[in-house]
Amino acid sequence: MRLRLEHVAEPPRTPVSRFVHRPLDGPFHTASQFEPPFPAPVAGKGYPLWTLEHRGHELNFASPEEMAHVAEVMGQRVLPKPRVLGAEQSAVNSHWLSRMDKAWLSWKVRQEIVRKLTEAFA
Repeated sequence: MRLRLEHVAEPPRTPVSRFVHRPLDGPFHTASQFEPPFPAPVAGKGYPLWTLEHRGHELNFASPEEMAHVAEVMGQRVLPKPRVLGAEQSAVNSHWLSRMDKAWLSWKVRQEIVRKLTEAFA
């Protein structure tokens, strides 16, 4: 399992973003202000994008708040249902947890995910 940081030209939006960053000025896909705000670009590099890799699969994060949210959810011994996490009835299957590869869902792997993410945003 590996966590890497890269920088991209456009502000990233990940599958986790809409469950962490609440839009303040319209629907998520058109909003320009969020709470909490997305990180600002780093001068000369671009916007930060963290990628957690494991067994050929990746999960991207646009902010430390997203990493903290995923660590909190994955650290639960019994994973919550997406509806409990805020997915609306029509969007339950589009929640990041319901789309996660089964190789990531064992308790042992989730403990490693939590450890990696906690180290990164600590």
